[in-house]
Amino acid sequence: MKIWKWLFIILLAVNIIAVSGLIYLLSQSYAAPEEQDNYAGGSSGMEIQMTNDAVESLIMESIDDDSLSLNINKSGINLNSRNNIYGISVDASFQLEPVATGDTIVFEVSDIDIANIPLPQDALYSIIRSQSDLPEGISFSEDERALVIDTALFDEAAGLDVRVDSIDYQNNEWYFSMER
Repeated sequence: MKIWKWLFIILLAVNIIAVSGLIYLLSQSYAAPEEQDNYAGGSSGMEIQMTNDAVESLIMESIDDDSLSLNINKSGINLNSRNNIYGISVDASFQLEPVATGDTIVFEVSDIDIANIPLPQDALYSIIRSQSDLPEGISFSEDERALVIDTALFDEAAGLDVRVDSIDYQNNEWYFSMER
């Protein structure tokens, strides 16, 4: 009879740990990143204006990851990812809104969807942040619900130091400054 008592206590402890972990995962909250536009209007050596399609192609070539797809158009910026978890293909998608420019581009992450799981956005962001395997130069912020892209990704393709001055994807305009 004592074995059943100990097995019950062990099962109870496992359940308490599982519920505590779930509560911790669902209780994390992230602030929206602050908007910051560093457009200086020609203060650097060379200024380049690119369209949404050109920036989309440049980012996808720099990332070189078949599991990620990026779509930039006048209605928004969408990032889709397909991952295999335990042999099951899981699709994740979210909207990106550029909020800061400069040496890093900061995108606010919103409308997160991971295989239609009905969880709060902060919980879904926690899952994406902890489980993602992003290429070098791209990371999720630990404090804010944001995706951060280092402009050093573009330096090799351009052969120059690249800085993002301003992003206006609704008007199909991205402004970069480049220096040697």
